[in-house]
Amino acid sequence: MATTASNPSLRLSSRTSHFVLPKQWASMRKAEALERETGKRVIHFEKGDFQGDEFRPAPHIMEACAKAVADGHVRYVPGPGLPELRDAIAEEATKRGRPTVREEVLVTMGAKHALTQSLLTMVDQGDEVIFPNPGYPPDEFWITYAGGSVVYAPLVEPDFHFDLDSLESLITPKTKMLIINSPQRPNGQTVGQLEEIAAICTEHNVMVLTDEIFSHMVYSGAEHKTIAAVEGMADRSILVDTFSKTYIMTGFRIGWCVANKDLITTMDIFQQNSVTNVPAFVQLAALAAITGPQDHVIEITKKLEGKRDRTVAALNKMPGVECPTPDGSFYVFPDIRGTGMTAQQFADYMIENYQVGVVAGSAFGDRGEGHIRLTYACPDDVLDEGLDRIRKGLENL
Repeated sequence: MATTASNPSLRLSSRTSHFVLPKQWASMRKAEALERETGKRVIHFEKGDFQGDEFRPAPHIMEACAKAVADGHVRYVPGPGLPELRDAIAEEATKRGRPTVREEVLVTMGAKHALTQSLLTMVDQGDEVIFPNPGYPPDEFWITYAGGSVVYAPLVEPDFHFDLDSLESLITPKTKMLIINSPQRPNGQTVGQLEEIAAICTEHNVMVLTDEIFSHMVYSGAEHKTIAAVEGMADRSILVDTFSKTYIMTGFRIGWCVANKDLITTMDIFQQNSVTNVPAFVQLAALAAITGPQDHVIEITKKLEGKRDRTVAALNKMPGVECPTPDGSFYVFPDIRGTGMTAQQFADYMIENYQVGVVAGSAFGDRGEGHIRLTYACPDDVLDEGLDRIRKGLENL
């Protein structure tokens, strides 16, 4: 049983002994505190969100949400999601090469809750889950909460691919699941070798949790593919995605997952006994997003590709920095080892001296050391100013 230092009489569950605030948000907390306490203007490259008026949901999405509220869609609805939205998501998954029906779809409170439910439904005490290093910290959080063990699979630079021999060597009789995400967080690279990874998982009876929140935010020259579409993987995978990134709906908190219908039924029970359901008016906004015109998605992706190229070019001109060009997402993950600083030293130096927030790559695992994560989904003038502050900071080292 755990207690707290400030209140030793508060007897917490031992399952909370690993509880810490999200590691990837530490820079954001520091930046916001600096802004609040000093009044100084901070450039927020550390936030994994869109900034500025150019990044807003398409008008028809906003109109659908407002109309749904006005029409009284403010009551409970079926736990797994509105049938028409589940059908539309099933069609989306089918287009990716994984034939899907409504009963294999669960509408969730964002992709994060889909990941949480997947892990708490699947992972048992003593199970091992193979986790990419660098990877997405909340997954580690819930694996540990469920009593599982995190086994780190080192990703190989510069494109952060899985080493297949190393991956297979990590599998033991206790291995329950492998987590992949593509395009990857935090580096934006797509995951290749999906057929080979699928073959390994099939041979060893390992489930795959595939996090695809940037599925539509992939740039020219790259292609998003899902391991769920590989032969034999439909029932051996949980595909997680969200409306947050594709449709700029981060604050709506709506995502989805696709899996074997028996697993979806079990996860629906979890959902109905936790959050009950995603609000109906949010689901109707999502329905308008996924079934309506997609030209806004294409336009935003093209805009982000330009910002990516602008960011990569600027970073590669800075002393001590090497920045590969990511396949997708709205992140870059430059190598800053040439500066002589650790990732955390770099992040602290920039926020304290130049008021520009970035995330230390070490927040995503020890293979992220020597890198920073920077979000470029912001207005061009803000992007340029922030990059200029970083340049000045490096020149003044």
